[in-house]
Amino acid sequence: MSTPFDYADGELGVDGVSLADVASEFGTPLYVYHRPTIGARLATVREAFGGYPTRVCYSVKANSNLRLLKWLDSLEVGFDVVSGGELERAVIAGVAAERVVFAGVGKTNAELERAVASELWMITLESVEEAEAVTRLANALGRSAVPVALRINPDVDALTHPHITTGRGMDKFGLIPSEFADALDRVVNRPEVELVGLHMHLGSQITDMRPYELGLEEVVRCAEQAREMGAPLKWINAGGGFGISYDGEPVPAAADFAAAIAPTIRATGVELVLELGRFLVGPAGCLLTKVLYNKSRPDRRLAIVDGGMTTLLRPALYGAEHRVWPVKEHGGAREPTDVGGPICESTDYLARSRPLPPLGSGALLAVLDAGAYGMSMASHYNSHPCPAEVWITEDGEVELIRRRETIEDLLAIEMEAL
Repeated sequence: MSTPFDYADGELGVDGVSLADVASEFGTPLYVYHRPTIGARLATVREAFGGYPTRVCYSVKANSNLRLLKWLDSLEVGFDVVSGGELERAVIAGVAAERVVFAGVGKTNAELERAVASELWMITLESVEEAEAVTRLANALGRSAVPVALRINPDVDALTHPHITTGRGMDKFGLIPSEFADALDRVVNRPEVELVGLHMHLGSQITDMRPYELGLEEVVRCAEQAREMGAPLKWINAGGGFGISYDGEPVPAAADFAAAIAPTIRATGVELVLELGRFLVGPAGCLLTKVLYNKSRPDRRLAIVDGGMTTLLRPALYGAEHRVWPVKEHGGAREPTDVGGPICESTDYLARSRPLPPLGSGALLAVLDAGAYGMSMASHYNSHPCPAEVWITEDGEVELIRRRETIEDLLAIEMEAL
């Protein structure tokens, strides 16, 4: 399940659909998702954790396309949102409030008010002051027993990239042990709120099981403390962060994560919640981009393409290395090639020193494993419109799920000020 995209007769495609034909119809840069892969990966998670009561939530921040959310809702997943905007996306997609968990380290008062009024599944609180704010809002809105969870920062290094590690004591997320007791006092045995869950999220792209084991030990200790005070805990959210393979090499499977997580939760007798994004949608997507120009550098080729850091930020932001494959196989020697974008920044590269064949102007490249944190992190820097998105269904149909943005779209909200 490394990638659904493969070559047939020298051309890259999926389920008999030619990526070259898709690019010809919808243009580039273009995100292409293979929907059956998402469904299959969700099924593997459910099977792996099937021996313990588990609710799988989709982490909306990974890919927030409305059609995707609506389809996932039909598969009866929960949804993890981290902003008012993501909450509205879930609402518009038809997701029932009781299947939405609202997390996020910096919720505004307006966002909290919307969450309290919406009767969500849980609101995850990350600070003592946030706990106080929710209690005040519940009282003001006449709500009682608003279900909340407390996010624990267990001071565990997830052993992933430092920019996506979230569970160390120095990180901004969650409650460290010295804050937890104070937060408990704010939410236990209060009529306005009801502490129904504890939450841990260590980071993203995790491929080592030990951090989960260490982190959950602290969460279980906190659960015992909460229960001693009378909290009716129902759920422990172990977060997500399950890593995928960006280079084609093996990574832990869903069963490996289940073996590390489920036994510890089993001892508590509560239900397990997972929030998965990248693991479900990452391998299902690719970014198609077209070569505009070729250059020569002292020790490598350089291809300038129409997709860059505004389209896929991960390489510039994290030094992430996605596989880059030519859509059509070519003859000629493969040589180290940099793939640079059109943005006026020296970090604007989709790939560095990749073994690629000669690429003429107009040649198509596919950047693999781009289904997560691609489109959701796209920007308008240099006034570049955002790309289109399509997906390929179980019947092999290619459907447009977000049209290409235009310059007019980009400028519309500013024009009224002229």
